[in-house]
Amino acid sequence: MGIYRHLTVAELQAMRTRLMASLQDRLASPTSAAHNGRSVQYQQNVAEIRKEIAALSEELEARGAGVSGGAVRGPIYIV
Repeated sequence: MGIYRHLTVAELQAMRTRLMASLQDRLASPTSAAHNGRSVQYQQNVAEIRKEIAALSEELEARGAGVSGGAVRGPIYIV
């Protein structure tokens, strides 16, 4: 399981929705602005957002997307 194991399915889905909106915003918004001879360029770190969305989706898929409602068991470690 991934780093999002401690979150509930509802929290995972809400976080994925926020990240998807953030990704859409970064891809659709301008990357630079200029005014009175000064300009600024924004970073477009979309690779990080995509990586987090993939991790969230992987966690949701591992849980069965919350459809079964059953408890997810972690790995069994033999010592």
